[in-house]
Amino acid sequence: MTVSLTNTSRRCLVFVLAHETYCKTLGECRCEIEHGRRARRMARSLTLASEVTSPALDDAVLTIPEVVRAVKRGDLSVKRHVPELPKPAVVATRPPTTTSLAEVIR
Repeated sequence: MTVSLTNTSRRCLVFVLAHETYCKTLGECRCEIEHGRRARRMARSLTLASEVTSPALDDAVLTIPEVVRAVKRGDLSVKRHVPELPKPAVVATRPPTTTSLAEVIR
């Protein structure tokens, strides 16, 4: 499921999507990998300007302690996106045919 976060405070908010919480909850690593001699994993971050709504995010973002505190303080509002159920496929059927008595007797 995905969520959108809206910054309801009057200041810019920045959240670090720490590997230990965010990536572990997702079940896959979303960190940036720095290449080179000192290769290391760098956590991503989420920056929300005042009165801005984020695009759809994985609900794992709600496991970040700073996000939880901001929601409790009222600095962030959360909107859950419920996935739509797939609609059943429509199968084309042929219209019923009528046969005359003369055709049946043949």
